[in-house]
Amino acid sequence: MNGHGSIRTIGLVGGLLLLIGTGTAQAYIDPGTQAAVATSLAGFLALFAGFFGIVLWPARKLLNVICNRTGLPRIYGKIVIIALTLGGATYGVYALDQRYDFLPGWGSDEDQATDIPTISYAKFDRVMVLGMDGLDAGLLEQMMEAKQLPNFAKLKAMGSYARLGSSNPPQSPVAWSCIATGCNPGKHGIFDFIHRDPKTYIPELSIYRPDRNRRYLPTRKVAGFWTVLSKGGVPTTVIRWPNAFPPDSVNGQFFSGLGVPDILDRMGRYSFYTTNKKHFPDKTSPSKLVEVKWESNKITTALFGPKLATLTGKQEETQLPLIATRKGKRIELALDGKPVADLAVGDWSGWVTAEFGGALNSANGMVRFLLMAIEPDFKLYASAIQVDPLEPLFAITAPDSYAKELAEKIGRYFTVGMPEDVKALSEEVFSPDHFLSMCKLIQTERDRMFDYEFGRFEKGLFAFVYDSTDRKQHMFWATRDPDHPAYTPEYAKKYGQVIPGVYRRMDGILGKVLAKLDDRTALIVLSDHGFNTYRRSVNINTWLVENGYQKLTTSDGRDGKEFLTDVAWAKTRAYSLGFNSIYVNLKGRERNGIVSAGNEYRKLCGEIAEKLRMLQDPKTSKPAVRMVYQAREIYRGEQTAKGPDLVVGLTMGYRAGSANVLGAAPRDLFEDNDKPWSGSHLFDPTYVPGVFLTNLKIRTDNPSVIDIAPSVLQCFGVPKPVYMDGEAIFDFEG
Repeated sequence: MNGHGSIRTIGLVGGLLLLIGTGTAQAYIDPGTQAAVATSLAGFLALFAGFFGIVLWPARKLLNVICNRTGLPRIYGKIVIIALTLGGATYGVYALDQRYDFLPGWGSDEDQATDIPTISYAKFDRVMVLGMDGLDAGLLEQMMEAKQLPNFAKLKAMGSYARLGSSNPPQSPVAWSCIATGCNPGKHGIFDFIHRDPKTYIPELSIYRPDRNRRYLPTRKVAGFWTVLSKGGVPTTVIRWPNAFPPDSVNGQFFSGLGVPDILDRMGRYSFYTTNKKHFPDKTSPSKLVEVKWESNKITTALFGPKLATLTGKQEETQLPLIATRKGKRIELALDGKPVADLAVGDWSGWVTAEFGGALNSANGMVRFLLMAIEPDFKLYASAIQVDPLEPLFAITAPDSYAKELAEKIGRYFTVGMPEDVKALSEEVFSPDHFLSMCKLIQTERDRMFDYEFGRFEKGLFAFVYDSTDRKQHMFWATRDPDHPAYTPEYAKKYGQVIPGVYRRMDGILGKVLAKLDDRTALIVLSDHGFNTYRRSVNINTWLVENGYQKLTTSDGRDGKEFLTDVAWAKTRAYSLGFNSIYVNLKGRERNGIVSAGNEYRKLCGEIAEKLRMLQDPKTSKPAVRMVYQAREIYRGEQTAKGPDLVVGLTMGYRAGSANVLGAAPRDLFEDNDKPWSGSHLFDPTYVPGVFLTNLKIRTDNPSVIDIAPSVLQCFGVPKPVYMDGEAIFDFEG
């Protein structure tokens, strides 16, 4: 949408709301959906008359002043007033957009062309993109060489295989956005899992954008390749694509992946009930931790839902009565007075629906329970309360009805963007076996989705992303690394086949596809990045403090808390938020900026980059940083100014510490990582290439994530749009 179109839309919507009436009511809002109730015509007329009486009085006064002082005829005076009014309104909307970024593509040369592409099916009737998040090139090659992945080897022999260059940084939302758009982050606007608001310094998730009315706004600034093809009428199905929420409208169906929140507007908040609070994680956990007690053979507690408005307008946490009754070696659960599950230890319930009521509105969702133990201590886990696909609280698919269609075909399914509860395992509420049992549930559901859509795929585009591949490597990489702080021989023996099992399972999925592959189908199999070990944390803010670039208000100038709480902005030149990002405290951009644009800015960036690149870990005597990239050298496009100023390419084995990611400056510069989250890909991108396989020949040995979108379009005879940075890589002549 261009700027003028956006203004016309705002004017139209404003006019319609005024015509509808003075009173509107809104429930727990469905993203992209507006509900308004009209009141009386008399109320509207009164408002209309009053509004114009107020607005026109100063306009008449101004007209008299202009005409009396300049001698202009009144008709010209009116033209001047109209021009000033329109100019002021235009500038006001533009200024608000610069602050709140609510007009996608305002004045941007990255705006996507609205021309309808000419589609050709001369070469292929079908194009299939099969994403496997985090598959590592080195491990895939090793297992193919050992003849453990026959279907990957078969596809390589049929067409082409190459290591796929990831994004910089190689983070999932960044890389999947590059794959979708064919653009670098300077155009699509996703730079890190964590962004920040320069006017408040508050960190923000890049994978979803809620507004004040609990609607959701697009995160990317550039459309995906599926949008281009849909404009040309290509039948399109996209399932579980990361960083694509809210769902994109396509000529078919679209189901969003990473970025979909639960009904509490979180990325997935679990609840944990126990009779012994020693099992709770530390007090900083964002999860819902509930201490319960037995009364005879019964535990009475609650399932805690979203905050909803009371009659006074105050937001209060809702809850439903939850009762656990012991019956021998089993537990019967009742929610809101209704029996919902009969569980033995280790059992998962089915999906349990829940409706939470406020005084003015309500919110519905669904949850699954896992009975972890009855004695000596009772332990019950409740998953994040998620959107129920049979009755979605907000849109997770496009069209909205597709979520229900899919659930009616395969049953209810996990809808939150990252359903594997890595937090519960990291906080040691889950054991590894609990986590793997959850992954198995998710995998079964995902296979049903895939089989349903693949079974009816006859023409057009089908893109499907598996992502448990990423989660399991994050949580079990220590089994592969004897030098990892969390490694033990017993742990490696018990869980050492989890990661190889991920690759074998994906080989089996690929086998289903190859069994039906014909010469009228183009197949692309890819991952967004690779993987490796995460042994040590490095705290970039701590380094900035130690080297005089950041000052703290703490008593000894050390140990700054999260969210940059203790930063003395008047003396701070740089700060870090996110996994790979450093920002300059720039005048005119940051609220309390002190660094001038131009020479001072460039000199500071160069100085930090040079010094940080020399950082060594005193424990290992090895460099912790491979390269520090200046954003203006690796990104191009209008979004570059909103991203980090420096991107830190860490040496393999190192990752930014969790507290540092949220703006803390811990006392220690380096820390051992002894947590279950033992694998990572947040290194310099040269260490973690993804994989690219296809049944077609390619004309490069070094494809990149930005080459995927133009190559998909190439299969349909669509030239690369001018805004795409990548190149079409298929060789149809060879």
